Amino acid sequence: MKKNREKHQKKAWKNGHEAKFEQMVGEYQNAKAMLDSMKVGTTEYSQHQKHCDSLFAKAERFFKQHQ
Repeated sequence: MKKNREKHQKKAWKNGHEAKFEQMVGEYQNAKAMLDSMKVGTTEYSQHQKHCDSLFAKAERFFKQHQ
């Protein structure tokens, strides 16, 4: 019986991480879409590009930790 319980806990843990990762990817895709619509070379563009890079790095670190 103990094995069965551990299996369910691991499955729930995995599903929680997948949902979090999907949310992070969605945030990055929205930010990237907004970045693509901005004019290149402006200060807003460079700030938003840094934000997109940080979102991507955050999602990448999260994925590597919870693989």
